[in-house]
Amino acid sequence: MSQKYDGSKLSDELKKKAWENLREDENLRCQALEQFREWITKHPKIKKCRMDDVFLLRFLRTKKFSVPEACQLLEKYLTTRKVLPQLFDNLSLSDPAIRHLISSGGVMLLPEPDKQGRLVITFDPEHYDPNKYTTVDGIRATNLILELANLDERSQICGIAHVMDWAKLTLPFMGMWTVSQTKNFTRCWQKTFPLRHGAFFFVNMPAFSLAFSKLVISCLSEKLRDRIYMVKDWESVHGDLGASILPSDCGGKVPRKEIAKKVIELAEKHREEILALNDFDIDVSDVDLNFGNSYDADLDSAIVGSFRKIQVD
Repeated sequence: MSQKYDGSKLSDELKKKAWENLREDENLRCQALEQFREWITKHPKIKKCRMDDVFLLRFLRTKKFSVPEACQLLEKYLTTRKVLPQLFDNLSLSDPAIRHLISSGGVMLLPEPDKQGRLVITFDPEHYDPNKYTTVDGIRATNLILELANLDERSQICGIAHVMDWAKLTLPFMGMWTVSQTKNFTRCWQKTFPLRHGAFFFVNMPAFSLAFSKLVISCLSEKLRDRIYMVKDWESVHGDLGASILPSDCGGKVPRKEIAKKVIELAEKHREEILALNDFDIDVSDVDLNFGNSYDADLDSAIVGSFRKIQVD
């Protein structure tokens, strides 16, 4: 795999955003990559890891080129994948559950970015049958989508917007997610994935979903809580994201099935690249994987505190 990153291939618009958002230029990029590789080489527990520019830039961009923070993120990323193989092994459409949840439109990466250049990930529980699929199935499908987003430089530079459509949320679906599972899942992707999370939109929330939403929100960092928007309908989202990029059932122009088909094609195209992410080795013999210091007994107070910070449209 090529070691050298060719920044000239970025569009002028992305170069501008890379400078505005990250202060990224060729000089900073080269220095940071050199320091990053040196740290990996000397790390006593990392036995095998990708060292190419394209891979390492995901972590540097997420941390705005703070090399120490990027190093910590990479270590957490490798450790999480090693300790929780059931969530990361064989992330491909050969898994029937993943194929269904993506092809049905349950979780999708939209083909076009929003008004701010962010990639958009949508979640819709309508096709998630709790009698057929487990929480692990849902996490795995989401992890594949997140890895696909990781491959796109637009997400690395401009970030990602998440849109959760709760209109078809059901009590059986919510009942699948225990406090422990929800905490571990949200902390896993916010603390270990090299992604810049720009906004979270909770749309069409039924009254009975309030407690579930509070649980999810309580597991997010304070910075991410400030990026949550609870809105009553899709028109409230159109102004921020742009209506045309959304599925037609959400006020957009493209049928959900067509978007899902494109996501399937993208996953097939990058199948080997995604599977190759497991070609690493790190010593986790003394790891006590802990995504946070909160205890379940403290959940109610955490929920109340976090919910006060939500912006309501």
